[in-house]
Amino acid sequence: MYEAFYKLNGKPFQLTPDPDLLFPSRGHKRAMSYLLYGLAQAEGFVVITGAVGTGKTLLVQALLHKLASRHMAVANIASANLDGPEVLPAVASAFKLPYEGRSKEELLQAIKRHLVFLRANRIRALLVVDEAQTLTPAALEVLRILSNLETHGMALLQIIMVGQTKLRRAIIANNMEQLRQRIIVSYQLDALLLEESEAYILHRLRAVGWKDDPLLSPGLFVQVHRSSSGIPRRINLLMDRLLLYGYLEERHTLDQHALAVVLEEMHEEIAGVPAAPETPEVQKSTSHRRRAGISERMNQLIVLEQHLKDLLRQMQEHVRLKQQPESGPSPRTSSEVTPIHGVRHIGTKR
Repeated sequence: MYEAFYKLNGKPFQLTPDPDLLFPSRGHKRAMSYLLYGLAQAEGFVVITGAVGTGKTLLVQALLHKLASRHMAVANIASANLDGPEVLPAVASAFKLPYEGRSKEELLQAIKRHLVFLRANRIRALLVVDEAQTLTPAALEVLRILSNLETHGMALLQIIMVGQTKLRRAIIANNMEQLRQRIIVSYQLDALLLEESEAYILHRLRAVGWKDDPLLSPGLFVQVHRSSSGIPRRINLLMDRLLLYGYLEERHTLDQHALAVVLEEMHEEIAGVPAAPETPEVQKSTSHRRRAGISERMNQLIVLEQHLKDLLRQMQEHVRLKQQPESGPSPRTSSEVTPIHGVRHIGTKR
């Protein structure tokens, strides 16, 4: 919708991870270096953790994109609360091996034979486990056993575990010393800093052909960072809605006031989305407008009340004159009653 209005060649803030849009923040560059180092070891575990929406999955996808030209067989599983007995069927399925009706031992031997076949053909095997924080201790132990598979002193499988911060706590808290000793590298992704948030937004816009339309006010970047806490996925959500708002309102400049409207709408639509925090300038402006509106209405009421009093007085005078004897002064007709100027309904435009 807004892409055509702003002459963009794609959606800059889509929620689906796109490796081509990865922003090289300080943390993401460091995490990529750790990933590349870990993969160079060709064994054990590489662990990437971080809060929801910090870009962990996107980072791993960008890594695999870099490795696409290499001889590597990559299997992906989303753990989704897997327990111990469910891990081997999930791994076999990820490597496109039959798994139904097979015992644990049969599955383990089938997976090992496949890994040996890959190694014999000089193909490295890599298992990526996403949402790993939902794995039970028994499931983590099965993965450790898989990481121990080897032939001629060479590991047959390397595992990347991607999960939220509590994955680190789970590994430490469940007496998994053997698993910890198999971790080659581990990195925690943090939220973006203020200057990184601004650079992230501009990076994504320029990636789809943005030419300063819409124009973004400097204060907008500060407010987006504050409202999103520097979490990339939240930034995507806010900026996508902001561009949609700009399109619907046909605005070619977007500022913190436009963002405040969007945040208020999102707060009403989605539980948990904070309402727009007002900056001192916005609070001052809003307070001034409210006071001005109240003052104007009070003045209107005072003027109307005075006109009504004048009208009542004139009507009383008119009745009194009509009751006088005909010999008295000729009464004023209704058309001679002094017109009342300026009386209007409150809120009616002049």
